[in-house]
Amino acid sequence: MDALLGAGNSLLDYLFVLLVYGALFLVMRTLQKRIPADFVRSYVALFVGWGVGTFVANYLLFRAGLMSFLPWLNNGLHTFVWIGLCLGFLYAWAHRRSTVLQFALFAAFSLVVKLAERAFLGTWEHDHFFGIPGNTAYIIGWSLMDGLYPVVSLYGLRVVRHIAPTLLGSPAVAAGG
Repeated sequence: MDALLGAGNSLLDYLFVLLVYGALFLVMRTLQKRIPADFVRSYVALFVGWGVGTFVANYLLFRAGLMSFLPWLNNGLHTFVWIGLCLGFLYAWAHRRSTVLQFALFAAFSLVVKLAERAFLGTWEHDHFFGIPGNTAYIIGWSLMDGLYPVVSLYGLRVVRHIAPTLLGSPAVAAGG
């Protein structure tokens, strides 16, 4: 069970994390009520790409010694619910805003989530971020990396559009702007 939930964690601990995701999602909903119809295909592509890609990357980065182990349930919820669903929802609104605002929003929301997962689940406990010592550097470093979500999404959607032109619908929307 430790590999699934994390040492000493219960489903109640995960409920608290989901409440944090939900609270942040409510803040996101003040920006837009739903995914615009012309962005739904892009949203699904982002969900699949970020969910699967980050789930696998988190494990491989752990194996390489660059990340702490995220218990499987934490990794799944973090990558599919938080990054796939919630950050994808935020991107549907943010992709038409300034790059600086996008970076700030994604980094700030991600910092809150990492601090919550650290507090409730004891994860994100690694002692350095790519050689920069300290757990604080680790959490802030990965939060800043998450600030790049909009840029990576923009170019990722362009690649998908190039490979499968009919998959995403309107070229302007698929390109992220």
